[in-house]
Amino acid sequence: MSGMVVTVPWHPTANTGSNFPTNAVRLWGGDVNWRSATAYDAIQAVVGGLRQAGTREGLQKVLASSSFSVDGATGKIQFQPSGDRLGAPLLVKIAPGNRSGTGFDFVSIPNP
Repeated sequence: MSGMVVTVPWHPTANTGSNFPTNAVRLWGGDVNWRSATAYDAIQAVVGGLRQAGTREGLQKVLASSSFSVDGATGKIQFQPSGDRLGAPLLVKIAPGNRSGTGFDFVSIPNP
């Protein structure tokens, strides 16, 4: 299992410019998972969209706009015309470690 590479939507050490991992540790007393990070991003996108247009229809138009972007836990949040999120996948590998308490951790692999 050690050395196996998988793709993930978020890792706490991948986006060094984000305060989200530090704030999460301070608030929750430990690391949070990708579900928390992507849920935070979803809320940031909705709030950012509603600031520009205060209706459901307006929100949809703002989020679909190529000029829309907000910063989130996983980096800059933007969407493709299809509605899918823009961004490259994040690769991590399984390596011995003690961060997770299992003896193995996911370690971020820098994008080439």
